[in-house]
Amino acid sequence: MTRNRIRLLMVMDSLAVGGTETYVLSLVKAFPSLGVMPAYAGGTGAMYDAFARAGCPIHRVELSAEQLLQPARQEEAERALAQIMRSRKIDLVHVHQTPSGLHAANAARKLGIPVVFTVHGAYYPPDQLQLMQAAGCAFVSVSLPVQAYLARQGIPSQVIANGIDFEQYRSESSAALRAGLRIPNGEQVVVYASRLAWDKATVCAMLVRAARTIRLDGAIPLHVVIAGSGSQAAAIAELAETANRECGANFVHLVGSQMQMRDYYNMGDLVVGTGRVALEAMACGKPVLAIGNHGYFGLVGQAAYDEAWRYYFGDHDSKARPSEQLIGEAIRRALASGDRLEETGRQSQAWARANFHIRDKALEMKQLYDDCFR
Repeated sequence: MTRNRIRLLMVMDSLAVGGTETYVLSLVKAFPSLGVMPAYAGGTGAMYDAFARAGCPIHRVELSAEQLLQPARQEEAERALAQIMRSRKIDLVHVHQTPSGLHAANAARKLGIPVVFTVHGAYYPPDQLQLMQAAGCAFVSVSLPVQAYLARQGIPSQVIANGIDFEQYRSESSAALRAGLRIPNGEQVVVYASRLAWDKATVCAMLVRAARTIRLDGAIPLHVVIAGSGSQAAAIAELAETANRECGANFVHLVGSQMQMRDYYNMGDLVVGTGRVALEAMACGKPVLAIGNHGYFGLVGQAAYDEAWRYYFGDHDSKARPSEQLIGEAIRRALASGDRLEETGRQSQAWARANFHIRDKALEMKQLYDDCFR
């Protein structure tokens, strides 16, 4: 049965800046034209204003993993979520994380409301995934490796990739931003965007060390711009300060967590990233060196698009373990290719638009929602 209007409740841990939150925001913006009316429940964060500007009603409920360790807080969260579902006459709940998603699913199940659970990576503990399955969730995987990860645990899922808002992510000049960071014209820029935690912080450290070696060689006047924050941000800042001092130039620029990543992607001659970052950079017409949580994939050129998608750009599967040497050699080759690198960016933009437009992904999600009512 297709419903003309679906009252949807999106539930997340928080509105912190991150790939999951950015994707949910893009869905929230795309849904109303399809008859899906979203509201949000969960913790607050830096993206609060962006959700509010999108016209999404926001209900603050403490759903962080730390808060939900206490049984009393779990019951309190479920009561609050159930009250929101009743008062808003919610037809369907969409969750993205655990354990917050499990408590939302429990509240929804008691009210007879179907639940969709998007699995954003292969890092969810198997026992929590089994609890989500037992709660009756319909599973969505954001990539083929995630679908395979769930299948190994006996959980079927439908693949719906992250969609990109091409009005938000587009090619444009970054001259003002470059001037603000005092990067001279003609000097080349590598942009790294990620949460600075776990494996992605390790990759960032390798990138800084590789860039230091390239800079000391004197062949390429390279700058590295690092956008992101996280538990290992201080260690990365210390490493960057050491590299800048050794090279006698401020060539590693830490800009912290950014809401307007388009500006930073557009400044790069090359973007190092994975998953959603890779797709956002491509939407801005930028070539991507794909390295993620799982490992190293490499430069994403026209011949490698399908393979890059199968690996989810190194985030959920990979070709090799990353290393300072491997990253350094890839950057040297890419930046030495000149016009070919720019052409790679243009081709990548066309491919991303054809395969990952948010309008298409929102429609796929709406069709899955309709299936939940059958």
